[in-house]
Amino acid sequence: MSDDMRQMLLDTLLPVLADHCTAERVQAAEAGGFDAGLWQVLDELGYPLAAVPEDAGGIGLGLADLCALLRLCGQHCAPVPLAESQLAAWLLARAGLDLPGGVLTLAVTTALQTLQPGATGLRLTTNLSRVASARHADGLVLLAEHAGARYVVRLTTDELGIEPGNNLAGEARDDVRIDTTVPPARYRRLTQGPDAAELEARAALLRAALMSGALQRVLQQSLDYARERRQFGRPLAAFQAIQQQLAVLAAEVVAAAAAVDHAAVLAGHGPAPDAIAVAKVRSGKAAGIACRIAHQVHGAMGFTQEYSLQHATRRLWAWRDEAGSEAVWARRLGQHLAAAGADALWPLTTGSGAMAD
Repeated sequence: MSDDMRQMLLDTLLPVLADHCTAERVQAAEAGGFDAGLWQVLDELGYPLAAVPEDAGGIGLGLADLCALLRLCGQHCAPVPLAESQLAAWLLARAGLDLPGGVLTLAVTTALQTLQPGATGLRLTTNLSRVASARHADGLVLLAEHAGARYVVRLTTDELGIEPGNNLAGEARDDVRIDTTVPPARYRRLTQGPDAAELEARAALLRAALMSGALQRVLQQSLDYARERRQFGRPLAAFQAIQQQLAVLAAEVVAAAAAVDHAAVLAGHGPAPDAIAVAKVRSGKAAGIACRIAHQVHGAMGFTQEYSLQHATRRLWAWRDEAGSEAVWARRLGQHLAAAGADALWPLTTGSGAMAD
């Protein structure tokens, strides 16, 4: 995609988010984290289909451009499951299944009680935990792996048993029970294309992109507050200790964004699970440091419900554990490095094709 087209998409999205993601509206969406009005506008503009190829009715964005859009969403704490819906629509298109429209969510599972194709359809029985916005979705797209077989399945809401739950940021994270037979038109067996590991990595990258946007918001709010708030006759920003902490915060934000951008570029040319692992680990580490500094700079004000800093920091605390925590991705990264052997350590960690299989 050309730079002009990318900029047009960002320029179109920015005022939409600015208008709809005010502190009052984000706070109002707290119970379940969904703003139907914002979703309707995004849907009309085609953003939920941003990752779907143009010949399948989408915009055809690559991962780098997609991450740029999601960074804006994270920066505005947009209370909609846009990343999940984009990834679900992309998976449907890859499987050659119809795109139903509306809000989609996504799940990956290798733990199934039943996954059995038959004359009337695919018999499917499983439990899913903490599915993003299942109760707000019009459909759930499931990548299921079982006994060497891999299926993409589109489920409707009436096929789901939903137990509502929320994460720390008030976003819907619902437990789902599936016990149904899915007709042939709504599932495909994959012989090539994304497997569970690739889809989990892609979800982690999109989550890290959202985190990098929320980190930018935390930094900007902290800078603004330090300039405006006065103590002992001077702005907080005039104190050397505050300046030092803000410099650390800024460095963490830049490091996380750079890791996400690097992983997005590599993953846009092929599987890059280790670069994505670095991005998710680095974003999670930055989140912990940034939230601590931001709340120290703000003092008691930052913890109040009326002040919007908590919209970003609570998302960062929640998102660092979603799509794989730092520990999960660091373990995968370490296992790959260990398996590659001592002679491969240096080229793997310094090469431009870092960690590619």
